Amino acid sequence: MGVLEGQVALITGAARGMGRAIATAFAREGAAVGLLDIQAEELAQLVEELRAGGARALGGVADVRRYDQVTQVVHDVEATLGPIDILVNSAGLAAGGLVHETSEEAWDLAFDVNVKGTFLLCKAVVPTMLARQKGLIINIASLAAWIRGARGGSCYGATKYAVRGFSSYLAIELRPHGIKVCCLSPGTTDSHFRGHPTGSPAWMKPEDIAAAALYVASQRERVSVYELALAMLDENW
Repeated sequence: MGVLEGQVALITGAARGMGRAIATAFAREGAAVGLLDIQAEELAQLVEELRAGGARALGGVADVRRYDQVTQVVHDVEATLGPIDILVNSAGLAAGGLVHETSEEAWDLAFDVNVKGTFLLCKAVVPTMLARQKGLIINIASLAAWIRGARGGSCYGATKYAVRGFSSYLAIELRPHGIKVCCLSPGTTDSHFRGHPTGSPAWMKPEDIAAAALYVASQRERVSVYELALAMLDENW
């Protein structure tokens, strides 16, 4: 029996990279998984793969910036798989460039996806968790939210500092109700996040981040992991 047997997880950004790896790891450990992404074809492929392996899986195509689309997926997951025990906010995008070269549109898009998307999923899922007085939220931030800064990373870093701060406040808000919140901050990871995986043996893999998320999700009811940062062995931070 897997360590997540009988639980229902909703993972955003599930079609690729970290989200896909987390969904696969959770399903392997017995969780029924709801998968949300804007990439319809890749999402459908993952659902098919997981079901072929015996998992209960449901995909929902949605833009995390749209509350109506988010709530529809949450409703479908709960109606089909059951109440959501675990929410993993993995959807995100990169945003690089020097500040004077960053457009308002690029800045707004990064905050809308990375920060507002995280907020909207929490807003949609928390009421059921409150009603049940239990649940776990894992928000994926970044090691960029731990460092003092890097050239060309102000926009992305600001979004991830926001996710980290939001998670800290949310944890205080929800813990009296038995709901855990963890901010998971990966460092350099070889995934589609930067376009295409490089194959570098030094970089972390999405499966490494999935293992960390599974560690957080598999803790005993009395144990809460508030923050967890992961880095390459020689990461400069």
